[in-house]
Amino acid sequence: MERSARLRFSKIFSLLFVTFLFLLSSLYCGAANTARAESGPAIPEPGADFYYSDGANVLSGETRSLILTKNAALSSRSVQLVVITMDTLPVTGYTQRVEYLHSVMKSWQVGGAEGRGLILALSISDEDYVAAAGDGLQSHFTTDLLKSMLDAQLEPDFAARAYDAGVSKFITEAAAEAEAFASTPEGQPALAEPEPEEGNGLASLPWGLMISLPAAAVCIAIFAFSRRRRRYASRRRVHRYAPLVTPPRTTVLHRESRTPMIVKSSQRSEGPSRIRKL
Repeated sequence: MERSARLRFSKIFSLLFVTFLFLLSSLYCGAANTARAESGPAIPEPGADFYYSDGANVLSGETRSLILTKNAALSSRSVQLVVITMDTLPVTGYTQRVEYLHSVMKSWQVGGAEGRGLILALSISDEDYVAAAGDGLQSHFTTDLLKSMLDAQLEPDFAARAYDAGVSKFITEAAAEAEAFASTPEGQPALAEPEPEEGNGLASLPWGLMISLPAAAVCIAIFAFSRRRRRYASRRRVHRYAPLVTPPRTTVLHRESRTPMIVKSSQRSEGPSRIRKL
């Protein structure tokens, strides 16, 4: 019985240990992915006016005022348009630059939680530009629409190095498209959900459960096994030897008596008859 209990405990412990190792490896992979994401291209801080960050210093005061005015008109629609100019974007390639703009959009919270935002980025040194829309506007600002807007509004002035004029025309067209989209039922912003209270620790709950549950399971298994061993040990102490039954003492004497039988002899004798006790 003790051997079977040990085998059962070994199986349970092995299963729990493998599960713990699997969860630990998942935690390590998640941390490694987070570290790789954090070690990616640097994301600049938002500009003082948030809606533009003119790192390349190519925007005029009129264009900057236009960007602020268009965003003020779109504030009731929960739509935001942002312009970023750099000497060189930190990544190359169209797909990589679109992903980079999405990272900037997420970091700056452009368009709020629903992602109702659009970013136009200019890379001056390599004469390139790219635009990306958030999740909340992608149904309207598709890749084809953004390409046609860039070709029609930005490309002619950008090729002539009139960056300021091209940005002004593109923002004006993008604001008109956003206004038209926000006027449709599909473009209506969703009701804002209440944000969780700070300090409730809900964000760290899944990882905490992944780490604490295996440890708790191991502790419970060890505790249950120790109790079972004590129970089996107590049973062995009771039933290990055959019980010794001692008859109760008594003061009554058991005697067997037989009625004496008188046997008369056939021979005569002068003395008394012999009595034989059988």
